[in-house]
Amino acid sequence: MNRLPGTFDGRIVHHLDFQPRREFTGERVAIIGSGAAAARLLPGIAAEAARVTVFQTEAVWIVPRAPLPASVLRHAPDHLVHLAARTNLRIQVRDSWLRYRLTPDDEAGVAVHDSYYRTLRRPHCRLVTWPVARLVPLGVRTVDGIEHRVDTIVFADDADHVVRTIGRGDQSDDRVGACPPTRRGR
Repeated sequence: MNRLPGTFDGRIVHHLDFQPRREFTGERVAIIGSGAAAARLLPGIAAEAARVTVFQTEAVWIVPRAPLPASVLRHAPDHLVHLAARTNLRIQVRDSWLRYRLTPDDEAGVAVHDSYYRTLRRPHCRLVTWPVARLVPLGVRTVDGIEHRVDTIVFADDADHVVRTIGRGDQSDDRVGACPPTRRGR
């Protein structure tokens, strides 16, 4: 998955290659990937790491787990899913700047998770929406020229984490991983 230019002297892990159990204790960790993959990975990594920086490549709508099966979410009308996701974001993220950066375009994927927003608000976690320019020996450099020093980079993709997409005129579009890139940023 690493198609970024440059070299990194630390450890690089693909999200499928690890089980977060004391693997990141005391480390500075970067998660590079979509909001859907970050939602799944962040809580476990943040429980161990000293600092976690999520480099969000695209935002997704997040709805909380409900006592309803995923098939109901897949076939619910777009406007209801969109309303549930937007309400979830507004309730869980009070900081307007963070909420703006987490808000995807209307035509975005939908993931299901309960603790992503709560974990992201922890003091040792942060969200970066500037695109990654390259890897550098000590970490990740974003296009704004800032070098983020990390010990480990976790590359994540959302191929199995997007439940559906909304806003494409097809209420039952449940293609996995079919998210357009977000234009939100900075």
